[in-house]
Order: sequence, then structure tokens, then C-alpha cells
Amino acid sequence: MLALRSRVVPLLGVFLGAPVTAEYLQAYLSFTGDPWASVGGVIFFAPLYGGAALLIREIAVRTGRGWSGVLLLAAAFGVAMPGVIDLAMFGAERADVSYWAELREPTLIEPLGISAAATLSWTIGHVMMSIGAPLALLHALAPAHRNRPLLGKVGMPLTGMAFAAVAIVVHQDGQETYGYSLSVGQVVAVLAVVGVLAGTAFTGLGAPLQAKQAGEGVPAALVVIFAAVLKVAIDLLPPTWIGLASTMAILVAAGALVHHAAVHHRWGAREIGLLGAGVVIGGILIGFASPVPEGVSAAAKIAQSSTLLALALLVLTLVLRRTPDSARHS
Repeated sequence: MLALRSRVVPLLGVFLGAPVTAEYLQAYLSFTGDPWASVGGVIFFAPLYGGAALLIREIAVRTGRGWSGVLLLAAAFGVAMPGVIDLAMFGAERADVSYWAELREPTLIEPLGISAAATLSWTIGHVMMSIGAPLALLHALAPAHRNRPLLGKVGMPLTGMAFAAVAIVVHQDGQETYGYSLSVGQVVAVLAVVGVLAGTAFTGLGAPLQAKQAGEGVPAALVVIFAAVLKVAIDLLPPTWIGLASTMAILVAAGALVHHAAVHHRWGAREIGLLGAGVVIGGILIGFASPVPEGVSAAAKIAQSSTLLALALLVLTLVLRRTPDSARHS
């Protein structure tokens, strides 16, 4: 592990960047376009999203997990968030979300009290945006820290405690504001799924992939467009059984394409960073097209999305400059 002074910037980048990619890109929050409220939200959610991303990375690095392992751990977090933290998975009503019934009811599984399409959507969102994108960009932009721990003996428990504290506040808010409640059976079921996903990360499925280091590379523009289109396509599919099946098919196809590219083409930190930048850009494009939140002006919403797009393009430029073709690293 490198000295703390060299780890501060990458640590803060993930800690503060994860809540932005998780919550701000799609411009749906009630304080969209309000700079001060947005900064406050980032600070509040940083231990939850940024803390989770850092802890997942730390576990993966210290146990020799590959990107598949990271994504499996991210999926465990993605199920835990709506299942036992913010409790949205079991929320029958949300007065502040006008389309809640349209999102939940088409694929509602009555005996379980959950919506299959909504649950899958939330899980994918956390995998791609809360964990995957910030860690992919960190991997590309901080070459000195690749495959090195970032959190020390003090940092890990502090991050874990901060994560737990905010998770408890969010959980209590779900109960008090929306009247959410869970049965013992629901808690056990969610934690069982979380355990299976997390456990799978430590099997051969979570081991590092031996990516190809030489040969023909994949054009950068193609990687970015692929990731952006993937994000947009998944978000635009309807919350129906057909939409759910289509989402799963797209995910399988996308995973197969990335695996093929990594095995048969030159693949490394550059491509990983481009995937992260691409899904961020895709999320921002969805934000431009999303409805204006109640109480927010169209100008404020457009201003926020435009600012985020400019920042995303800047990050993309940095990825290209930090990972030149002549010096690729995995």
C-alpha cells in the first residue's frame, strides 16, 4: 500500500464520485439543479455508495478477485440496497413517485411482495452505476494503485462504520417516511440472496480473467458507444415481463461480448475505463430525456445534465490520456 498522501485523491474520487454516478445522472431527484442541496446530498450519500465501492474494491484486491468478482459483490450490494436498506423492494406505494404503480405492478410477484422488473432494474443500476463505473474509472485513472489496497487497518473499519451509520438512517427513513416494513421471512430471503451472490464472488466465477495483452485492440469509440447504448437500452425497456426478459438477454449478450473482446483482443485498463465512462454518459443521456421532477424547473434540470455531461467528457478525455495505446496495463 502506498503512502496516504498518494491515496487521498483516488479515495476521494470514489468516495464522492460514487453517489454522483448512483443518484445524480438521471436527474430525478427533487433538488435537481440546486447546487447546494446537491453537494449536501453527495456528502450524505458518500459513505453509503462510495463506502460500499471502496469496501468492495478492498475485499476484491485483498482476496485476489477479478472484475467478475467485483461485479458479483456489487450485485450483492445491489440486492441489499432495495431489500434491507432503503426497503424500496417491498414498497407497495410511493406518493412522491407518480409512476410507482407502473414500475411495480406489471411484474409483481404477489406471494413475495416484490416486483421482478423493478428489483432487477435497481440491482443492475447499483452494479453499473454505484459500484462498477466509479471503480472502472479509478482503475484507468490511478495506475499506481491498480491491484493495490487503498484502505488501511484504520480506513477499513472507519469506512465500514460510516457505511453502516448511513445505511441505518436510510433504513429508518424508509420506515418512517413511506411506512415500509419487512417480515422476518423477507429479511431472511434477501440476506440469503445477498449471501449467495457474495459467496459466488469467491469461487472460480469471481477469479481474474486472463485478458489478452497484445494484438489488435478494440477502437475506443466503439467501447464507449457500446457501454452508453447498453445503459440507455436497459433503462428504456418497459417494466414488464417482456422487458425483464429482454433486459436479461441484453445483459447476457453484453457480458459475452466483453468476455470475447477481453480474450481475443488487446484489453486492459484503457478499455475498462472506457466502459465506465460510457455507462456514465449513457446515464446522463437518460437524464436529459427523463421527466422534469416536480418543483424543479426545466432550465435547472438541463443545466445539471449539461454540467454532468461536460464533466463526463472531461473524464473520458483523461482516461484516453492516462491509458495511451502504447502503455496499456491490465
